[in-house]
Amino acid sequence: MKKIALIGIKKSYPGFSLSVDFDVANGEFISILGPSGSGKTTVLHIIAGFIRQEHGKILKDGIDISFLPTSNRNIGVVFQDYALFPYLSVYSNIAFGLKIKHFESKRIKEAVFNIAEQFGITHILNKYPDMISGGEKQRVAVARAMVVKPDVLLMDEPLSSLDAKIRERLMEELKEFHQRFNTTIIYVTHDQAEAMYLAERIVLMDNGSVDQIDTPVNLYEHPKTVFAREFIGKINRLVVNGEIKYIRPEEIVMSRSGKFEGTVEGIVYLDSGVEVYVKMQDNRILVREFLRNVKGIKPGDVVRFDLEGGD
Repeated sequence: MKKIALIGIKKSYPGFSLSVDFDVANGEFISILGPSGSGKTTVLHIIAGFIRQEHGKILKDGIDISFLPTSNRNIGVVFQDYALFPYLSVYSNIAFGLKIKHFESKRIKEAVFNIAEQFGITHILNKYPDMISGGEKQRVAVARAMVVKPDVLLMDEPLSSLDAKIRERLMEELKEFHQRFNTTIIYVTHDQAEAMYLAERIVLMDNGSVDQIDTPVNLYEHPKTVFAREFIGKINRLVVNGEIKYIRPEEIVMSRSGKFEGTVEGIVYLDSGVEVYVKMQDNRILVREFLRNVKGIKPGDVVRFDLEGGD
């Protein structure tokens, strides 16, 4: 059964119109990806009930929840800024939703300590939000959303304010969290790396509509539109023999006997290898290579290469 289904959802603002249809399977981790202004967060807010759509309906487990208030949808939300209550301790922040539901004190205590142990935050339960790190705030926000056992967890760019190292670690933790709890997650981000690493499927949005829905690998290897081809990953747009070709950096292979020739403009060293920027007649291309294949190459050198792919 589809956990969430958006059917003919439409919402308009001055200068912007949203129109989306897609569904999310039970236990699926799906990411809504797209540039700023594409409508990602609006979709999330419609699912949560913060915004009312003008047309269409939202089904949860086959039941129309379009007119239910947010509090009756059993959907958890983790906001971009975490929205923790600054005047409440971590314990009270996590317990807040349970108190709203009038749980007994004993049940609240058991639930809070249980979820805190699972998220590794028992040692900060007595602290306040301004006393903990960004990574700890993220864990607290997810724990607060999960302690009430929602049917669906919505996450709105929860890692965008964190530095790279913490973000990488928390991406791993989110992946493990989803595998452990099998929670249905809808995750909004503009960061391709997050979407490609975390999601089982990606809803790629552009200008208020769904451009393509697919697995990360299919989006990368088989984009169906020019927007998807140019937005997902890095790609070279070349004019070869009068034809336009789109070629991924890793599909260009440098070799002494290569058919094409160009001049190295710059080199960027990354954990995953080396990116070499090459000027080739009227084209400027990006080549992704292993470090061992480009040792000794420097800006100004003339290099040769072959184009393996392209469409």
